[in-house]
Amino acid sequence: MPGKTLLILGSGPGIGVHIACAFSVRGFTHIALVSRDSSRLAKDQDTVLDAIQERGYSCQVKTWACDLCDFEQLERTLKEIEGFGEVECVVLNAARVAGRAVLEEGVEEIQGDFRLTNLALYKTAQWAIPLLKQKTGEQDSPSFFVTSTTLLYKEPEPDLVSLSMVKSAQRALVLSLHAKFGKEVHVALLSVGGVVSTANKNPNPENIADKAWELYKQPKDKWQREMEIHE
Repeated sequence: MPGKTLLILGSGPGIGVHIACAFSVRGFTHIALVSRDSSRLAKDQDTVLDAIQERGYSCQVKTWACDLCDFEQLERTLKEIEGFGEVECVVLNAARVAGRAVLEEGVEEIQGDFRLTNLALYKTAQWAIPLLKQKTGEQDSPSFFVTSTTLLYKEPEPDLVSLSMVKSAQRALVLSLHAKFGKEVHVALLSVGGVVSTANKNPNPENIADKAWELYKQPKDKWQREMEIHE
């Protein structure tokens, strides 16, 4: 299909749906929302459709219920999305923002977190990067963004040991992708320093969404590998 598709993996009422709204009213023609929570997806879809209607834009919004840790299901979902529209920008916004202290967290929980934030990212990149590399038009800006935190991978939080560990590993993976493919695809981290809340001046969902758009619109010769949003 003609047009531009945004894929949000890890949709939700905070960062995910706000990025979807921001892109949907700024020229994107297809929005694909993915989450394992189907009831939340329905609310997210309504939120994006309301933003589109309010601004008078035309954009298709479709949802997929998918557990990113189920790689067979993930592969099927990505294949379906490939037929939904021409993917221009992928945003991975999935993580378990919870956990226990170092030596108290279970090994199974750490394995699950690594599977979600790193292995699912790796599987998605294997699918997305070859597709995005094909977009070589003058108006194209093929992008692969991952939301993260500026705090945990720089200074681990011992009471959130699993999240700290997987975010450090995730950053290494994203920067590796950037080093290998960054001249053809804009691979970048969108890193938030602090708790995301509508009450905050900078780390609030609407501002983060605007920064994601700013990152997407960067000229190719100025592509950043990381954008940080601080308190």
